[in-house]
Amino acid sequence: MRKKIPLVIGLGITGQSIVNYLSHSHDEFFLIEEWEDNPYLKEINKLDSTVHLNPKIDDELFSKVSEIYPSPGIPYNHDVFSYAHKHEINITSDIKEYIEKNRSTKILVTGTNGKTSSCLILTSLFQSFFPNLRIATLGNIGEPVLSHIKKDLDLSIIEVSSFQLELLGEIEFDIGLLLNIEQDHLDRHKNFEDYKDIKYSILKNSRHNISFEKMNFFSKDFINYKNFKLPKELSNSEIFKYWPSHDIENLKASLATLDCYFRNFTNLSLEDINLASALEKAFKDHTKPPHRFEYLGQVNGVNYINDSKATNIDATLKAIKATIELTKKGDIYLICGGDLKEQDISSTNMSDMRKVKQAFIYGKDKEIIRESINQHTKSICILDLEAAVNHTSVLSKKGDYVILSPACSSLDMFKDYKERGEKFKNLIQELREE
Repeated sequence: MRKKIPLVIGLGITGQSIVNYLSHSHDEFFLIEEWEDNPYLKEINKLDSTVHLNPKIDDELFSKVSEIYPSPGIPYNHDVFSYAHKHEINITSDIKEYIEKNRSTKILVTGTNGKTSSCLILTSLFQSFFPNLRIATLGNIGEPVLSHIKKDLDLSIIEVSSFQLELLGEIEFDIGLLLNIEQDHLDRHKNFEDYKDIKYSILKNSRHNISFEKMNFFSKDFINYKNFKLPKELSNSEIFKYWPSHDIENLKASLATLDCYFRNFTNLSLEDINLASALEKAFKDHTKPPHRFEYLGQVNGVNYINDSKATNIDATLKAIKATIELTKKGDIYLICGGDLKEQDISSTNMSDMRKVKQAFIYGKDKEIIRESINQHTKSICILDLEAAVNHTSVLSKKGDYVILSPACSSLDMFKDYKERGEKFKNLIQELREE
């Protein structure tokens, strides 16, 4: 009987890492990649394995498949999944493989918002408190886990999206951190309840977990990070002075995770440490990721903030709240819009929108967004991001804040949120040079 071989679906960053990984242990495998111009397709000919590209999806193919490695972005209505269920073929993932085969302690981090920021905060904390630990920060943050699977690591901090959690199944890991759950990716998941169940699975499958919830039914060792008390001295710290309130929440969640690690994996205790001083040291050179409430400075006395990573309404409301905390007498102008991904913003409490002087809305769902925002503040629909910047540059005055916080996916007009954020930054730079 012929030996069965793996099937990989998708050749993005994750798919590329899976292909490279499998090429070291398999003589051949199937690959489905629907983007004919994917530049990485040229690289697969250099692999030691034989790659069967884009085979016909039928029963004959699946009689030859051992397991399936889908990239996280592959929709679950893809034909491959119905055949997989019919033939009872295991659907696995790169992160599941990593959890099973890498011997490091694993901390998995998820939430609708704040995942990347929290992973970087955790990394700064652990590097400062445990300078001898071999640490890798992996996953949805942009570093595929399989590129580190054979490394001798002590600690893996892994950012996981709902798409990646969906593929993990029931596998157990060390620590799970759930930051928050708000409407997002409803164009992919069946409904909000389904999305929440997927997010909660990080608590169900972790031995120790930290969450925003007041109680937890999945683990005996549970920490509600909102109860974690920060040192009072931090309120006077120059380092944390300009951190938005949602990043302070991420800091609390990360400290609760660090406390969990202290209690369960060391003989030490956070209570024995001068925490305020230790945090000053840990974050002295900490760099925040771009496009997440990124302060761009002033142009003609007007403050500009790039929050392009705000791809759902909750993230935008958090950004508005943080901007309110920064303003003294200035007005706030909001630039938003794009693809709502089927969020029901009409049911969202948007009372903080009243503090916005005016909103400029562009993109696919601009009319839907305007209908909700207009109940709280003045708003208009415009052509695009450039038009929004032009409008705000005319209306704003010294001391005001202009914030790009879209509340939407960027894919209707941009490659991704990074391209959108860079476009905004370039437009502000052009204002500066006029």
